[in-house]
Amino acid sequence: MSPKKDAEHSSAPRAIVIYNSVTGFANTYGGWVAEAIGADLVPWERARTMPLDGYDLIIYGAGVRMSRIRGFSAFRRRLEKEGLAQSGKVLVWANGGTPQHPDRDWRVPAATFTKVELAQERYPFVYVEGGVRYEGLNLVEEKLLRLFSKRVQRYRHRGEWAVAVADSIAEGYDHSSREQIEPLVAMARQKLGLD
Repeated sequence: MSPKKDAEHSSAPRAIVIYNSVTGFANTYGGWVAEAIGADLVPWERARTMPLDGYDLIIYGAGVRMSRIRGFSAFRRRLEKEGLAQSGKVLVWANGGTPQHPDRDWRVPAATFTKVELAQERYPFVYVEGGVRYEGLNLVEEKLLRLFSKRVQRYRHRGEWAVAVADSIAEGYDHSSREQIEPLVAMARQKLGLD
């Protein structure tokens, strides 16, 4: 690289996408986000010990379990340790098995973020539908999901999204798409000054 290109590259904003994936959906979405904004893509296991303060934007994403974003408490502790919790440099996404729905817009953040974080809108958040994969789950989680798949049949009357979940959950499904992450990518580009 020429010295001019080195200078241009070093002055470009740096972003990192950290994914916490059990069944692969967060890995897929993280890859798409990283590609769209030119960010580093790092699994949570590696990011746990990496310095994050050199990044202009930190994006964390994981699957939802019991309405909570998997691993977010540990990620929060990491941000607090590095003094980044209130930096305004963090975006968060969660992926789950249910379609995007207004219920998810408040339920997942309410179960994951503290009241102070919610009041300050500290972590801008996007929910995306991934799907259901039984591969990768530990035995307990697989059994719980199979139990849930039987239980969800009772809620078919709640609308089109409930029927879609009930019809597909027993065998698993993949509804991930690049279009679903466009709001997150737009937020990231804005924070990085790329638009």
